[in-house]
Amino acid sequence: MFSYIFQTLTSISSANIAETSWRVQVSGVMGSTSLACWIVLLMPQLIEQWRLKSAEGIAIGFISIWFLGDVFNLIGALWAGLLPEVIFLAVWFCIADFLMIFSYFYYTKVYPKRHAHHHHHHNHKKNKKRLSQGQSGEDEESPLLTTSRSRRSSTLTDIALEPEYHSVFIKYVLPILFVIGCGVLGFFISGPSSSSNDDGQLPGDSGDDKIKFGPQVMGYLSAFLYLGARIPQIIQNHKRKSVHGLSLLFFLFSSLGNLTYAGQILFFRSDSQYIMLNMSWLLGSLGTIFEDSVIILQFYIYREHANDSPLEITP
Repeated sequence: MFSYIFQTLTSISSANIAETSWRVQVSGVMGSTSLACWIVLLMPQLIEQWRLKSAEGIAIGFISIWFLGDVFNLIGALWAGLLPEVIFLAVWFCIADFLMIFSYFYYTKVYPKRHAHHHHHHNHKKNKKRLSQGQSGEDEESPLLTTSRSRRSSTLTDIALEPEYHSVFIKYVLPILFVIGCGVLGFFISGPSSSSNDDGQLPGDSGDDKIKFGPQVMGYLSAFLYLGARIPQIIQNHKRKSVHGLSLLFFLFSSLGNLTYAGQILFFRSDSQYIMLNMSWLLGSLGTIFEDSVIILQFYIYREHANDSPLEITP
């Protein structure tokens, strides 16, 4: 999936800026921005699960199918003999997927058992203390809590642990602008790449717009799995009537990454032969944008239940 990004960036870096067209420049900026999105993509969801100490919001089918898609993507990159950067990023995605799956099973299987007894004991002591102090004790603590909340800062730790106390700009717009800025800056400060040959071609690039059949099959399988991965998540959100436990920033990064990735391909060249060569990547990216948009719409539809856990049982 990421081969075209590095091919474009390397080609642009090794060419004279004055000789490149504006379309190639825009394509390079989009490719660099897409890479920045992929690198940080899963971090918001991992932080959300760590913050809530729960992974009930994420569908195991979603992350499992996505993991398979990344595995096929890695196989295709190795099979085609793509650039080391491409393979490194594919490996990074598999590692991040593994962390997501590990987080899911830890917070759904291990964590509840380890902390159930401690939580019960803590609540018992807390209730006993409240009864002994009476109503006056609660009134004395209330001003302290109010003062504490009014002094909250906007550090990264505060934003991650208590996002409900921060504005939309700080939670979503600022991180997106930061990633876009990193992508644009990364494109303009990148120097000539040593990955290109003396004739300007890339390793494994014959220059005749041909691709091996095996890697192409891996690309279509990967795109198919990426498209299917969102379906279990959409269904789960609909059944729960809630998106509690999901990170909106995760899906915003995904949409931005796929949008800039598809834009990079279309801006670089738009002839039919080239489009067909990259059709699997385009289908995967544009289709994923549509499904991510459905999930983002669910955030709006179920916004009133954003802080409610459907699995929470009240005595």
